[in-house]
Amino acid sequence: MAPFAKREIKRSFLRLLSEEPISQITVKEIVEDCGVNRNSFYYHFQDIPSLLEEIVVEIADDVIRSLPQDAAMEDCVRMALGELARNKKVLYNIYCSSNSRFYEKQIMRICEHVTRAYINSRAYARNINEKDLHYIISFLKSVMFGEIIDWLIQDMSYDLTEHSVNLCRMFAGTLTAACRKCSPNSPDNDKDQLH
Repeated sequence: MAPFAKREIKRSFLRLLSEEPISQITVKEIVEDCGVNRNSFYYHFQDIPSLLEEIVVEIADDVIRSLPQDAAMEDCVRMALGELARNKKVLYNIYCSSNSRFYEKQIMRICEHVTRAYINSRAYARNINEKDLHYIISFLKSVMFGEIIDWLIQDMSYDLTEHSVNLCRMFAGTLTAACRKCSPNSPDNDKDQLH
């Protein structure tokens, strides 16, 4: 089978997904839209959920690859969320599908990559032990993920990128402070103190 058929199936599916919920899209509609036969569809994909899963993984991988390793957190957030916002209708229809758990995992992958790449590029994070680094990354990726899910739940009624960049500005310096507290040489590293 020609590789263009697979590409056209994906392109048609994304176009249809930007217009209607996934539950209303049929294989017949996809193949009619892109001009291939049903056999071509089933040669490349088991069903619509497998097509969607492949597309979501590709989008997540593309977002992750596009992020510079040494950019400021604000820039990483702007780039990652900008990509999601450009495809917001598609993202919303994916999120509302019956397999939203898988898609949430892909969003979390992007959030983890953004936070891990950012933290690993910072000199102040190099002296932190793996366990503390894991806690910091876990916290940050969860905040980012929560912001995306909140945006989806609120029907994407606000500019997610602007909202998140403003949060980055408001909390600027807190990541540096947290990393310094975890540094083995920090006077703030007294784990018995409650603040």
